[in-house]
Amino acid sequence: MGGCLTRELLVKFYSSMDFSLRALIHYKSLAAFGYPFDKILLEEPWRTYGALRELLGDHNAQLILSMMLRWLNKNGCNLDIDTLKRYLSDGKFWSAQKS
Repeated sequence: MGGCLTRELLVKFYSSMDFSLRALIHYKSLAAFGYPFDKILLEEPWRTYGALRELLGDHNAQLILSMMLRWLNKNGCNLDIDTLKRYLSDGKFWSAQKS
């Protein structure tokens, strides 16, 4: 379970989000981390959930994860919310997946 989740799929989801929401996350990421949010998705996807929580707060991070989960499931990557949170919070799940 979860082997379908890739960096590229995360970026596709991010690109599919409404422009205003993407812009908000992008500029908050630039201000907080000094680089755009998509860099996290590509280079350190295990930081995604923590970064969203830091940038948007717990509630909004949960909403983004729910949106992501629905999008992933519609696009053939069937996960549950707990598995998705683990993948977006723990680097060990990505160690075998070098892009």
